[in-house]
Amino acid sequence: MRRVIALLGLVLVLSASGCAGGQPAAPVTPAPTSSAATLLTVPDVVGDNAAVALDRLDKIGFTDVDLGTVDGRRAVVLPQNWTVRTQSAKPGSRLEPDAKIVLGCARIGGTRWPWQDESALGPAGGSR
Repeated sequence: MRRVIALLGLVLVLSASGCAGGQPAAPVTPAPTSSAATLLTVPDVVGDNAAVALDRLDKIGFTDVDLGTVDGRRAVVLPQNWTVRTQSAKPGSRLEPDAKIVLGCARIGGTRWPWQDESALGPAGGSR
């Protein structure tokens, strides 16, 4: 019990001596920021694998990149299975890192699901 009281007394003395006198702490000033925003150059990723294109844009510094479809499918689930066909930002243009870039992708291996192919249904659209 004596140790606890001695420790509390020591903490009280040290905290009071730090607050009692001395010079006040200097105010913290934020680091200066440049008035011109950092602009990044958009590469041409059309024809690239979607996963590779995402990685490339991420390494350059773009933070808001979305994938869309251009082949009628609902969503890009695994980017490594898609190829970039269009991009919203013109190649060579300079954008801010948080600018929105949309890559239009098509599924590798065709534009339709196998069960949607009418030629696979056999004669007169019936089942095989």
